[in-house]
Amino acid sequence: MPISAHTPTTPAPVSLSPIGLQTDAAAAYIGVTRKTLANWRVLGEGPRYVRLGKTGSRLIYRVVDLESFLSEHVVDAA
Repeated sequence: MPISAHTPTTPAPVSLSPIGLQTDAAAAYIGVTRKTLANWRVLGEGPRYVRLGKTGSRLIYRVVDLESFLSEHVVDAA
């Protein structure tokens, strides 16, 4: 049986962008301090976030939620 020529395929591009950011990175991403994000969480304000782990002590901010939060706070110039 003849061996057919194998054409190598190029793998699909992989996104290296993070889906979620920890608090320090999320704060930097939207231009506020870590403390501001903490205050917003207590007040029930600010961007949505995800609690992970058994005790829910690890917080992750999804980039899509940070982008949405920023979009919701755009102010049109008068």
